[in-house]
Amino acid sequence: MRLRAIGREAWRNVITGTAATRRTAVVAAAAVSLLATADLIATDRLAERAKDFVRAGASISIVTARERVDGARCDRLAQLPGVSAAGALRSTARQLAPTTLERSPIPVSDVSAGFIAVIGASTRAAGILLGPEAVDALGLTSADVLATTTRTVRVGGDYLYPEDGRRPGLSYVALAPAIADQPFDECWIDVWPAQDMTGALLSTVLLASDDEDPPTIVQLNPTMGRSFDGPSLFAERITRAAGPCAALIGLVLGFFGVRSRRLAFASALHAGASRGDLLSIVGAETLAWGVVSAVLALPVVALLGAVFAAGAESSLVIGVPLVCALWLSGFVGQWWGVRTIREKHLFRYFKER
Repeated sequence: MRLRAIGREAWRNVITGTAATRRTAVVAAAAVSLLATADLIATDRLAERAKDFVRAGASISIVTARERVDGARCDRLAQLPGVSAAGALRSTARQLAPTTLERSPIPVSDVSAGFIAVIGASTRAAGILLGPEAVDALGLTSADVLATTTRTVRVGGDYLYPEDGRRPGLSYVALAPAIADQPFDECWIDVWPAQDMTGALLSTVLLASDDEDPPTIVQLNPTMGRSFDGPSLFAERITRAAGPCAALIGLVLGFFGVRSRRLAFASALHAGASRGDLLSIVGAETLAWGVVSAVLALPVVALLGAVFAAGAESSLVIGVPLVCALWLSGFVGQWWGVRTIREKHLFRYFKER
């Protein structure tokens, strides 16, 4: 058959419903949408676990070496790739005794400029930063000045420090920004995504000293696990088989779409059509329902991306491969189906009709 005749025959089959294009396209689009939804849900859950890991401070590591931490070096770690924030902290003997809480003085710790970003403090102006327990005890809202028994102190902001498993001791504290010209006691570094080089990075902030006590490196919040290996968890997610499932569905649709018309195809072979002609016709029909299924499924997948906060672009990264896998395997299925049809079985196909 000539190419024009093949195209005309395929077009006729599509328009009249002989090729069941609409039904196959709807089934294929539904399959892609369901598989994409399952994968988006699994991916969204992993993203939430990653956010919980960061929110709990589990991505923050602390090196402790009393009066041996270089604050300037610690702050500069934030300039390295993968380091979200870094800052130094130093305990002091100073205390604030608010006039409303004279019997419950607030300990004061000095911090470098980078430490504010590490704890995610909300700053309004220059001044001390108060922990959540101190803010609640003082009943502060947006006050910029705190009256103490000795003087008034400017409050620059506050920060959250929930009791979610992180190291205690920073909830009822006043953090005072300090120039990094004196040694600090600790360097906090927030590395995300988690990397194995955290220990090596923290060791670079230590000053030379005769102190034989080795520095200690701990995780701020170990209750969330030592690390969060996002790539491995994504590769091992339960919906990682979505692609093979889509391919299997396409294979079945292609194969049984042809086998359901085996009488017509056997008659065509008996009338002189070649097997290559049949492959060309069903190939054009598969192209048609593949395009229709993509038109139906991809907008749905894009909308689902907005629902799961993945975004249309990220959801299409999931949906397009599924469409392609199902579509391409549909060609394999229809080729397989045509190859199994025999002209000599024409009368048997007629009896089975």
